[in-house]
Amino acid sequence: MKSSLRHLACFGLLVAACGSGTDVADVPATLAIVDTSSSTVASTTPSSTTTIDRVSVYEDDENANGLIIQSAVTAAPQTTVAAPPTTSAPKSTNPTTTKATTAGDGTPAVTQGGGGTKAPSSLYQGVLGNYTLDQVFASSPVAKPGTAGGTLPLLGVAGSSPNRPAVVVKIDNSSKAHPHSGLNRADIVFEEEVEFGITRFAAVFHSADSTVGPVRSGRSTDISFLNAFGTPALVYSGANSVIDQLLLNQTNISNYSAARSSGYWRDSSRRAPSNLYTKTSSFSSVAPGGPPPAQFHYRPAGVASTQGVPSGSFGVRYPANSTHWDWVGTHWVRQQRGANHITDGAQVSASNVVVVAVQSANTGLFDSTGAPVPEYVFLGEGPAVVYTDGRRVDGTWTRPTLRDPAILHVNGQPITLTPGRTWVQVTTSGQYQPNG
Repeated sequence: MKSSLRHLACFGLLVAACGSGTDVADVPATLAIVDTSSSTVASTTPSSTTTIDRVSVYEDDENANGLIIQSAVTAAPQTTVAAPPTTSAPKSTNPTTTKATTAGDGTPAVTQGGGGTKAPSSLYQGVLGNYTLDQVFASSPVAKPGTAGGTLPLLGVAGSSPNRPAVVVKIDNSSKAHPHSGLNRADIVFEEEVEFGITRFAAVFHSADSTVGPVRSGRSTDISFLNAFGTPALVYSGANSVIDQLLLNQTNISNYSAARSSGYWRDSSRRAPSNLYTKTSSFSSVAPGGPPPAQFHYRPAGVASTQGVPSGSFGVRYPANSTHWDWVGTHWVRQQRGANHITDGAQVSASNVVVVAVQSANTGLFDSTGAPVPEYVFLGEGPAVVYTDGRRVDGTWTRPTLRDPAILHVNGQPITLTPGRTWVQVTTSGQYQPNG
């Protein structure tokens, strides 16, 4: 029986979606997140670049020591998760191989295939890597959104949809990563927590290309939302061997890790690892597949929202990154760490901001300082708060399978968004601040 929802505005408890039939798998219980602070260091605007064909992969946000996989004798994380249901492994496919090119010409050259689907390592204790794409976790009272004719699928605005897949780029958000490049060119941006309570972005590009960065590493959390974009290209700096294999196992995703692809460069004015950049056109031009499916229900252009209540601001407080959004009459603008969040010389903005509460699990992996690497399970069902058109709508998100978008609904009706860019704040208990 489906779990009852708790008070949406406070996100005091998270919701697990269950089912009465044998085809519905249980999502594991919510686990605690380590709350650790991070120092703030000023950064400089890029001024010069050095183009290279292959890049060394750094995995730790504050130094270049790298994520490590600790042995079984390492002290166990503070929390554990019960073993997930047994599922069959996905079928194997390899990333599309393209002709290798000279260094820095921007064309991705995949130099090794996925090597076939492999079972998750015994070191991996998360859950997402064990699920199949069509495994059912919940049912939605509202149908999935569709793309209206003559509109862009990830924006809902009028336009001719490019016949190419979405490109998802993992972006650094540590103190050394600012200012960013490309965030206001993305159609959708996810913010997710990683080690030490800092956050990363997953910026989704389809309607337009952009220079993007700093590019950083993948996490198993990415499995939660990547598959909803059909046949996306994943662009990231790399990952430790366990997480990288889980990402390679996602059979409908073209994997363009910097460890296997060209088309990346490092900005010499910044310190590694927060200095890796790329252009989405390097990948959107060669990745196989077609346009992504719509992710949200939209109102017609120019039609005001009548759902929810008026609201002018709110915040999300991750352990090491405090964010704040303000309504400025036509769109929402973002601050973080007490200052305007800048990308390409302008403040980060969005037509809509969706705050979702999800469950967490421990991957069983640790970073180079011994901090546990968390996994956030954006799958099943949970509370959602949608900020659109200067209003707040308290509702529910439902993702029946990994292939499905997060369907937003309230009282059996879809929550409709303003056409335009949408940010998704992935949170756990207590992080959402409705009063800013």
